Amino acid sequence: MPLRITLGQLLHDCAARFGERPCITMAPSGETLSYAGLESLVNRAAHGFRDGIAGGRLNAGSGHVAVMLENGIPYLAMSYALKKIDLVEVSINRAFRGPALARMINLTSCETLLSSPAHFDALADISGDLPHLRVLIVTAGAEDAAARFPHLEIISFDSLLANRDDHIVSAAADTDTAVVMFTSGTTGVSKGCLLSHRYAVRTAENMIGPFRITADDVAYTPYPLSHIGPAFYDILPTLMTGGRVVLRDGFSLSNFWPELVRFGVTWFMCLGSVQQLLYAAPPCPEERLHKVTRCWSTPAPVPKADFDRRFGLHLIPGGGYGSTDAGWVVVPQWDHPGGIVLPHYEVAIVDENDDLLPPGEDGEMVIRPREPGVMADGYFGMPEKTLETRRNLWFHTGDIGSLDEDGLFYFRCRMAERIRVRGEMVSGFEVEEGALSHQGIEDAAAIGVPAALGEEDIRLFVTLKPGAGLTEEDIRAHCRSVMAKFMVPAIVTILEEMPRTVTGKPEKGKLAALSV
Repeated sequence: MPLRITLGQLLHDCAARFGERPCITMAPSGETLSYAGLESLVNRAAHGFRDGIAGGRLNAGSGHVAVMLENGIPYLAMSYALKKIDLVEVSINRAFRGPALARMINLTSCETLLSSPAHFDALADISGDLPHLRVLIVTAGAEDAAARFPHLEIISFDSLLANRDDHIVSAAADTDTAVVMFTSGTTGVSKGCLLSHRYAVRTAENMIGPFRITADDVAYTPYPLSHIGPAFYDILPTLMTGGRVVLRDGFSLSNFWPELVRFGVTWFMCLGSVQQLLYAAPPCPEERLHKVTRCWSTPAPVPKADFDRRFGLHLIPGGGYGSTDAGWVVVPQWDHPGGIVLPHYEVAIVDENDDLLPPGEDGEMVIRPREPGVMADGYFGMPEKTLETRRNLWFHTGDIGSLDEDGLFYFRCRMAERIRVRGEMVSGFEVEEGALSHQGIEDAAAIGVPAALGEEDIRLFVTLKPGAGLTEEDIRAHCRSVMAKFMVPAIVTILEEMPRTVTGKPEKGKLAALSV
């Protein structure tokens, strides 16, 4: 795939190459579009949107269009249509509400928003706080939207589609911004990362080799398209190789293995939280009837050998590293925990003074690009935060890791997840890993809480597997048997249900609020 290519042109080239091969299948409905069919729909949306702007029906004066929508074909169609007509997609995390949601939409002065009835309540709550919004495009419920938002122009997505479907050649450079995608906000206010076409293409290119993705593969992703993972780790590399993507709107434990069997899935991205859910679930027949040969993981305290043996697949170790801010920087090896730094990045490990640390020592991972456009070009409207994270000519990830003598990278934990206990820096991940080694514990999340004598104590939140009659003291006793004394939680809380983010991770902000 050429380096200098925009996403709209890439889709056009893939459609010309792969034609009527299946491209996107929706689960559970089974609705499928071929490459040619997706290209046609994208072009109709692009022409309709461009004609709407020319005719004064649509507004995009800021050059940005917000998308707040569940996973589906309309989302993909609008996303790639905007890239063909040189408008920037603003990917809105649909889990957000209130002031945070208003801030996301207002940040880029969006005048047009694509959404659906599922989000009308959230939008109604902040309708008076969106001074720039003029047009609401809806996938359904146009009459309801007109009644609830009388001050907005309401347009149905279907009526937007033009009758012509010829390709539109973009005037953008591949280093121009293609999308504003928000960080999760785990370390402060969510920041809008400026991501270029090249960022997306490079990220996808660097997935294909390590994960051995070919035209015969079927990928499966239930994660929100407003996140980098499904957009650029799952869907885009599949398009570039001529495979098929099975897209679901949200992870479902009960439907996971049956859908993988039904659609012939061969690989998937397995978030750490999903690994834990799959591993903790009772066995089902479908978990051994699938065609999955490998999945790649984010770090999770699940024993790889047991996971592979139970599910009959290869779990690629979590040695890779990527983020919305930095791109896909480190690729995992097939059977080794150390990750390989990609050639268009430079990675170093530094101490609190930004001095370089020797091989084998843990410190903050810092990154800089060797070519333009492969990292986020800063944060929209937040120049101070952009400079803060790029001090001393390095992007500071806020993540702890190390490099060995061979330059292989090993991720440890988020800096924000380190807990300082009596002079010791404790990884919350390692506390969770130790707790989850007990067969009766289903999920675990460790946070730091203020200690009576200064610094912090560890508070561990857990959920139990059905029938596990564990007490808080039972869990502390187990922790004492598997971890260092200073790592043993001072407080253990058993929950009925673990609060989770939209990507399935334990929502530690809510857990911290319970500790106040």
